[in-house]
Order: sequence, then C-alpha cells, then structure tokens
Amino acid sequence: MDIKRYDPKTGLVVSGDGSVAPAGFDRSRLEFSAKMDLVAVGLAVLALAVIVVLTISYQLIFLTYSIVTIFIFLSYLMLWLDGAWRDDSPPPPKKWPDVTLIIPSFNSGHTIFDTVAACKRLKYPGKVSITVVDDGSTDGSCERLKKVEGILLMRKEKNEGKAAALNWGISRTATPIIGCVDSDTYPQEDALLKAIPYFDGPKVGSVVLFICVHQPKNWVQRMQEVEYWISFGFFFKTVASIGGLYVTPGPMALYSREMFENLGHFDEQNLTEDLEIALRMQRHGWSIKACHTSIAFTEVPATLGRLFRQRVRWFRGGIMNMLKYSDMLLNPKYGSFGLFVLPITLGSGFFSALFIFWTLLNYLRAAWDWALPWLYNPIAAGIPGITQPVHMGLYMYDSTLLFGMVGFLVWAYFVHKSFEMAKETPKLKHVVPVGLMLWFYPLFIGLTFLASYVMEFSGRKYKW
Repeated sequence: MDIKRYDPKTGLVVSGDGSVAPAGFDRSRLEFSAKMDLVAVGLAVLALAVIVVLTISYQLIFLTYSIVTIFIFLSYLMLWLDGAWRDDSPPPPKKWPDVTLIIPSFNSGHTIFDTVAACKRLKYPGKVSITVVDDGSTDGSCERLKKVEGILLMRKEKNEGKAAALNWGISRTATPIIGCVDSDTYPQEDALLKAIPYFDGPKVGSVVLFICVHQPKNWVQRMQEVEYWISFGFFFKTVASIGGLYVTPGPMALYSREMFENLGHFDEQNLTEDLEIALRMQRHGWSIKACHTSIAFTEVPATLGRLFRQRVRWFRGGIMNMLKYSDMLLNPKYGSFGLFVLPITLGSGFFSALFIFWTLLNYLRAAWDWALPWLYNPIAAGIPGITQPVHMGLYMYDSTLLFGMVGFLVWAYFVHKSFEMAKETPKLKHVVPVGLMLWFYPLFIGLTFLASYVMEFSGRKYKW
C-alpha cells in the first residue's frame, strides 16, 4: 500500500515511491480554498479591468497594450544586449557522470522506437542507460519493446500518466544525472556532450535543451517551428542569463538526482509537471541552466484543434501553478525571477486574454451599432447620409502606429537571432510561418488564454 506523509518543510505530500502531490489537491478540479484571498483579489482586479475597458475607447486600450508589449520586448532586448548573447558553454567536466534516460510510453508504438534509436546513438564518454517505462499501453508496443536490446523495460499494469511513469523510473535509478525524454522526441547525437557540462556548479537542478520541431509537414507545424525557435531558443537563453527559467520542457530535460532527493519527484496530479518542478526549484534556490547548442527534436500537433487543446492544458496548468506559487510573485527574495520573470509570464497571458476579449467586444458593439438602424427603420438605414459610417476601431492614433512599428522591428530582431541559434537561413518557405507568427498566432494564443481562464474559473475538469 502506498503510505503518504505530509512534509511541513515543503508543503508536499510525499508517497512511498518518492512521488509528490500538493496537499488537498484533487486531480479533476483545482482547489481554490487555500488561495481564496488571492482569488478574491484577482477577481476584483478582473472586474475592475472589465469595467475600465468598457468605459474607455478601444484606441486607448490598443495603445496601452502596445506600450506594455514594447516594454516587455525592450526588456528582453536589453538583457540580450547586456550579455545574454554570449556563448557561456562551460568546459568539459574532469569526470563525466553516468546518465539514465527515462522514456515514459503510453500507446506510442508509432514513435517510441525512433526515440529509443536516437537515444542509443548519443555520443557520450560516460555510461548512458536507457529505461523505458510502459504506462499500461494497449497498442502492443510493450510486447515489441521486449525485443529491443540495450534498454531496461519497466511495465506498469495501470495507466497513471506521464508524471507517475517518470517517478516510477526515477525511484529505481541511481545515476547522478537523470534525463526525462518524451516518447516522441529525438535528441541529436551530441546532446549530452554539450549539456552535461552545465551541471558543474552548486545546486544546479536541471539543464534544459533547445527543443525544435521534428520535420514539420504543414503550415500549423511550420508556424510552431518558428515559435519553438523563438521560445526555446532566443527567450530561454535570454531569461537563463538572469536565472529566470520557469519551465523544464517536457520533451526532454536533464535533472540532478540530488535535486529530486531534496525536493521530491514530479507532481503526479499536476497538468504541467514540468512547470511545477521548475517553480519548485526556483523557490528552493536550485538553478536551471539552458544549453542552446544541445538540440532535441519533438513531434508537435498537426491541426489547430490539437494545438488548441495542447495549449489550453499548458495555460490551465500555468494558472494552477501560478496560484500555487503566488508567494514568489513580486517577491524580492527571489530576485529577478520574482520581480521580473514571473510578473511578465503571468501578466502577458492575462492581458492577452483581456485584449482579445475587448477586441471581440468592440467588433460586436460596432456590428450592433450598424445593425440597429436596420432593425428599426430598414428604409432609412439604406439611404446614404442617414447612417454614419461604421467605425470598427481600425484607425488608431499615430502614436499607436509608432509603437507598433517599434514593436515589429524589435520582434523581427528576435526572429533573426532565433534563426541564427537554430542555424537556419531565412528562405522563401519561412515567409508564411513567420507572417502567421506575427499576425495570426497572437490572436490564436489570446483566444486560447481567454478559453483557459474561462475553463479554470468555471471549474471545468482537466483533460490530459
């Protein structure tokens, strides 16, 4: 039987196998009781924001949003120019530590064998062990994996999720470095060679890799390819320069076993266990390093519907964990992470959702103003000069246009540097995905944030 105990030092329930879960948390529903004061303040701020945006012009809202965006962009630009651009690769260690790669697998017969093959091809002076944890697969992949040589196969009879599978493997691993690899992710041959040296230093809890999209086949995946270059390349390297990494990407990340022994394993009841473990490390003073030259390719959603569901899970997990670690927000105790990274991470999503909500509301109001004369007097509504031209909020102040141009130029610089980090030369085939990232993606992400907030605060059940 799994005996659990409460650890007052960490506020976590620790089970016998080392897995962790926040006390009082129900897997299917976010428990707000421990954070009611924070939730009440948040709802009051949200209500005030809605009242404000309903009483002022859309142009002013757009201008404010532009100013906030420019501030964030320029902050990242200053960090980059202040030294984040430098190659900070540490020297090779005197002794290469042994590494265990844990690959959780559930019905992943179409990708798991390529993942295992990629892990076998890794070039590394130390010993590399590969453990596959089958999480109750029913597609026959476990039986096929039994025939694969050079791996340790662990079989779980019941499907309990990725975090539980990882914890099962971690609790049975003794190497100082543990790599967690998704069953649809393929590290490059030199991934460990380049990443392991970053563990040299006190309390390095994790080293994250440069995650890239594997062989994009349509415009949805090509758009994500550019997004991953920017997010996991440029922005990760930039925030890592101030110790501000807030997530250890699920596709592949390396961890110190000592960190797991001190802080516990992955939270099995969390939507985004990779975000939660990173925030836990930041709270307890463990650093997270980024190796932008160590690349792992991963499969990504091929349709907008699947991408939407993936991001809703990410964003709802983000809301959950920001509530859980709200004490770090604007807390000088956590330095740049608490005063800069967390507010921007939390605020950008909230204001994106609010801006999209107000934009949609503005267009609906404009459409109503246009339709109202037709409802009352269709004849008069059709006579030129009787009705006023519809103002759809497209004509902005000159200052807003200026901010937009500045934002575009800074963003273009980010894209350029991201291409350099990915060792890609801009080509004609990149025009469409880059254009989508500029014009379509912000709208899509804003709508996804909005949907995530609605689902979260209406108590919708979580879906993995």
